[in-house]
Amino acid sequence: VDDKETFDMLAAGHTSGVFQLESVGMTAVCTGIKAKSIEDITAIIALYRPGPMDSIPKFIEWSQHPEKIQYKHESLRPILAVTYGCIVYQEQVIEIFRSLAGFSLGQADNIRRAMSKKKHKIIDAERIAFVHGDESRSIDGAVKRGIPEETANSIYDEILDFASYAFNKAHAVSYAIVVYRTAYMKRHYPQQYMAALLTSILDNSGKVAEYIAECREMGIRLLPPDVNASGANFTVAGQNIRYGLVAIKGIGWGAIDSLVAERSENGPFRDFEDFCRRMNGKELNRRAVENLIKAGAFDSLGYKRKALMAVVGTIMDSIAQSARDNISGQLDLFGDFDEAGEKPPAVIPIPEMEEYSPMEKMAMEKETTGLYLSGHPMDAYREAARRIGAVPIGAVMGDFAAEDGPRRFQDNQMITVAGVVESARTRTTKNNTLMSYIQLEDDTGSMELMAFQRALDSGGVYVKENAALLVKGRISVRDEKEPQLMVDSIRPLSDLNELGTQAPPPTEKKLWVKLPSRYDPAMKRIELILTMFPGDGQLILWCEREQKRIGARCLIHEGLILELEEMLGKENVVLK
Repeated sequence: VDDKETFDMLAAGHTSGVFQLESVGMTAVCTGIKAKSIEDITAIIALYRPGPMDSIPKFIEWSQHPEKIQYKHESLRPILAVTYGCIVYQEQVIEIFRSLAGFSLGQADNIRRAMSKKKHKIIDAERIAFVHGDESRSIDGAVKRGIPEETANSIYDEILDFASYAFNKAHAVSYAIVVYRTAYMKRHYPQQYMAALLTSILDNSGKVAEYIAECREMGIRLLPPDVNASGANFTVAGQNIRYGLVAIKGIGWGAIDSLVAERSENGPFRDFEDFCRRMNGKELNRRAVENLIKAGAFDSLGYKRKALMAVVGTIMDSIAQSARDNISGQLDLFGDFDEAGEKPPAVIPIPEMEEYSPMEKMAMEKETTGLYLSGHPMDAYREAARRIGAVPIGAVMGDFAAEDGPRRFQDNQMITVAGVVESARTRTTKNNTLMSYIQLEDDTGSMELMAFQRALDSGGVYVKENAALLVKGRISVRDEKEPQLMVDSIRPLSDLNELGTQAPPPTEKKLWVKLPSRYDPAMKRIELILTMFPGDGQLILWCEREQKRIGARCLIHEGLILELEEMLGKENVVLK
């Protein structure tokens, strides 16, 4: 329980998938406290609650700078030293009453309970006993034990603020042990841990997307499902994770068990027809096979998905008919038959045709697995969307979900988001106008959009499932609901394409200019030229002598490049 790499991982904020520490607020506490022991994790669990939460800044400061720890009285040191001078646990409250004022364990626990239930009459009466004692109950009181009255009252006030929300240490330690074990497994067995984690939350598409993003951050690829490599659940494949067959829609456990058993008993499937023949009559219907094709489960056999979709019905029908013929004994006297005396199905060639487009393949993957596997529709637009100021949806949702949030965003703030339509439904309002609820997702999260008639008049035609959109609107936060976006305008993301092309937007190019020194006489001339080319393009000046970069914004125009090349030489001006 003292693995440095595990604690370093938590201190760096890599808490996704770690028990109890996944929220934005908990992650922030982990990066602040930088736990070095189970004791520190226990404190994090106990502190992140109303009441004790107010002590977090002090706890972080004193844990990192022990010389700053201050005790209201020296008698608190042995009780609070383990938590850097802060009251964190119910057990500490009980011990303060016992050691400083002479309460018995039972008496101290009774006052703790009264505080947790906010019984003010009892609380006020016990303050007198804590400070001055109660002879009838053999309680000395803090003053009699050498603690100044003012200090005793101050300690009691601090206990009172804290005790109503206090966590008992036994509970917190139990949680902390599980936290450490899950963190340890994530750090040292990342593929195995993330595979198990993904399997455990298959019915929560939001969590699946979150953990797949975490896998990407960890350098773990999620490999597509494969009839010759996938198990029922997510499994480890070398340094990566293989998608489980159970996550493909329309395939039951019976079919999956039969597939895995057939493969184990008779070896890998040699081709598509071999798969259909061996799986015939084993709870795998045409729809299930089509979903396997759409999810890419036959890609490793070298087939194009579009070609398989064109012949899947014919091949399965032929194999089924051949099996029926063999059962009924309808053999052609002069027909072909194999060594076992069975009539083989007709050989149906897989046609040669152009494959589905990447967008079509991704739409099929989303339809059958709930996820994009071979890429994300936003891949081609991510850089361009960032340049125009589109914010990640996950950043908005995470900011509002944080215990101490939101910090970056606020209600009624105008933002731009870019993403793919997950679903959309339109209805008529009481005023006989249209409104749509649109679920938009990018590769960081998902958000509900509300679009009314004005926005739909200009952009409604672009709203359809799997369409990539650029949406501007105002954040709306109502009651306890997640934030929504009240839509102002809707445009297709293809608007970011180069004019007159269907190509994705290009990656932003930068204009690099090399100078002997930042004090070179040409610098003044460059500053003057740039005033004639205002814009948002990135120009980077490299000063050779100082070995430093200087950035500037300008319109990257042919005229500007020619001017700089003429002044500095072509070898010192590069657009890349």
